[in-house]
Amino acid sequence: MPSDDRIAQALKALARSRESFLSSVAMSAEEVRGILEREAHAEQDPKEKLSQELGPFAAGRIDVDRLVSFASGKATLDRAKRDRIHEAYDALVGLRKAGDEVFTARCELDGYLRGTIVRALARVGSAFGAARVVEAVLTGIPEAEVVDDPLSAFPPARWNRAEKAWAPPLVVELEGQDLRVASLGELLDGSQKIVLVVNEPAPPASLVRLITPGVVVIQTDDPADLAVLESAAGPGIAALMPAGAAKFIHVPGGNTLGQRLEVKSLPEKEPRRGLGAISAFQQAEELRQLASLSAPVEMVAPRNGDKPQEGTAMDEAGQLAAWLIHQAKV
Repeated sequence: MPSDDRIAQALKALARSRESFLSSVAMSAEEVRGILEREAHAEQDPKEKLSQELGPFAAGRIDVDRLVSFASGKATLDRAKRDRIHEAYDALVGLRKAGDEVFTARCELDGYLRGTIVRALARVGSAFGAARVVEAVLTGIPEAEVVDDPLSAFPPARWNRAEKAWAPPLVVELEGQDLRVASLGELLDGSQKIVLVVNEPAPPASLVRLITPGVVVIQTDDPADLAVLESAAGPGIAALMPAGAAKFIHVPGGNTLGQRLEVKSLPEKEPRRGLGAISAFQQAEELRQLASLSAPVEMVAPRNGDKPQEGTAMDEAGQLAAWLIHQAKV
């Protein structure tokens, strides 16, 4: 399936998250526009402003010159502050007009996947930067020091808890040899959802490194599986893989890994050749890790004729310990 088709299907699968974020951006833009309008009226000649507000019915009936001293207002912000708010408004409007473009990125061949994702999220995260700028201007609190202007880039590392709860989704196209995901775990927070569209050839089970109890992790070649990612309340990552890669779905919930992880298929053979900077050994280890996670954990057999001891069912940590002990004997 061509990459363009898979990107379009990934964006479609994330429609609710995209629309929710863009709706929030649009509402923020309207609020900022209202602030600018109030400031514009504050600059208007008080007598002229009051006459417009009273309307034609007041003409000849109300002494505007006398009333204006009681009703006149003054601008609360100087020109520099109003200009800064206008820049924030323009940034919000720009994101709203950009549409799906802000939710996609491409990692160039032999590129750094994490860097690509951070830059893309920083760009769309400028919506949060704009809100921070307006807040700083209105409260008089200086803007936080950042390397770049928060209106052009506001990276995930600077998002607060509320902003992470509104994290924008992202679809990233990349070549299989750049599917190095170990450093992506720290980005999976709040409601962050990322879909990787991976071109062949690709390592068979890279995303196994990201499995943790509270994160949705999906490897599949079927875009329909992305519905699981979209429906999740918390963070998640999915990879649309080439045919032949491992397919699995990890969904938070349940007391054991077996209740969270479903492995649909595994390649019959381990990789024999490296892909870019990903060695054959690393690929094989990821595949073995996924296989071991999906294997049932056996109870440790009693030694020296001891009778099996009855007790409560082991929790996940106990099962892992039992499996490790069993493997050490093999």
